[in-house]
Amino acid sequence: MSDPVQFWNDCGAEFARISRAPNSFFARRAALVAELVSRHLSSGRMLDIGCGTGQLCLELARRGFDVHGADLSSLQIEIAIQAARGILDTPEGRFQVCTPDSLPFEGPFDLVAAIGVLPYIQDQPAFIQRTLSLLKPTGMFVASCTNPASLFTLVEVTRHILSFRPKRAWVSKLRNLVRTGLPDGSCVDVRTARQCRSASALDQLCRQLGLTVEGEFDLYHVNWGFLDESPFERRRCGRVLSRHFGWSHIGAYRLGSGPFK
Repeated sequence: MSDPVQFWNDCGAEFARISRAPNSFFARRAALVAELVSRHLSSGRMLDIGCGTGQLCLELARRGFDVHGADLSSLQIEIAIQAARGILDTPEGRFQVCTPDSLPFEGPFDLVAAIGVLPYIQDQPAFIQRTLSLLKPTGMFVASCTNPASLFTLVEVTRHILSFRPKRAWVSKLRNLVRTGLPDGSCVDVRTARQCRSASALDQLCRQLGLTVEGEFDLYHVNWGFLDESPFERRRCGRVLSRHFGWSHIGAYRLGSGPFK
């Protein structure tokens, strides 16, 4: 189990390079998450935990949200600030570095997002409970989890085996893929972690914490464009398959029982 701050400072530059490509999986996922949110919430004050280079914040700012982002990586926060110049007022105050135990912003928020964050959290139930304390009584929580038993994992493991190298790094990557579905691992101790590793597990945990499911979609993250082309338009069979074999499950969950405005 490695230090999460060091982990993200080490891989932050590479992740930023990959994620900021306009056609990257991560850029497209941010746009789809913004669309999912907009179907249930028209505007409001939002916080993106693990905001990376600020893509989701910028997508939601264009839709009228009052956005804030926090991330462990100082490098990615600086990139987010630069990307927001000319789009948001005082971007330095909207994007700030956080620690694993504290956030630089106080609630309440209409929306809190944690996209691509949960796989790197050792105790997900405790993290989500703390996150919910930042929400307004009928606020929305949007999060994603990674499915190790996904088509993406199968494809990547197969490719990795075919490129066999008798080196420790090769073995480490294979172990990471099988355990977490992530090529670089997740800086947590998977033997003791309390984590959701499937769509149904995340839904169940959120229901146990008093949330209701507002909407969801799944992405395969494989280089076959037709699979992830229109995730909101899948028919029932397609939704079932993507829910079980997709790599990234994104769910929108709501506190309380009142309608969103």
